[in-house]
Amino acid sequence: KYDYKMYALVHPEAESCARPALEPLGYEILLRDVPVPLEEIEGEYLREKVPSNGCCGEKEFVKIHAYTLIQHPVVVHLDLDTLVLKPMDKLYDVMINGAPKDGSNGEVDVAFGDPLVSSPDNSEINAFFSRDYNMAHSGQKHAGVQGGFLVL
Repeated sequence: KYDYKMYALVHPEAESCARPALEPLGYEILLRDVPVPLEEIEGEYLREKVPSNGCCGEKEFVKIHAYTLIQHPVVVHLDLDTLVLKPMDKLYDVMINGAPKDGSNGEVDVAFGDPLVSSPDNSEINAFFSRDYNMAHSGQKHAGVQGGFLVL
């Protein structure tokens, strides 16, 4: 139902390995540096912990540039270790057309069958995310957002 364009948000240091691997698959390479240089991160704790966090340290933040792809009505950000198991057309429908007026979830799988939450006038839904239950620690009340899968 929907067409797509594939982009790869690539840190300049990874261009030499990313470009030959991804361009033949149809990706347009977008070279992007980290949005906030490590030395400009306020707060000593974050500035010291970010470089050793996750697979890529501060380069993990390159994905924030997905929010700049405003020429598209919907942007799906997927890390390379994310697997999509079924079409997401119903999700795109409610993001583009707004939540159903009947209060239903528009056939979108929502956790616990909860209704979709949209803007006060019910005209738009700006983002969807999933929880990262694999990263939740024992006793933690809430799982964090899965940063490798965002629908904007």
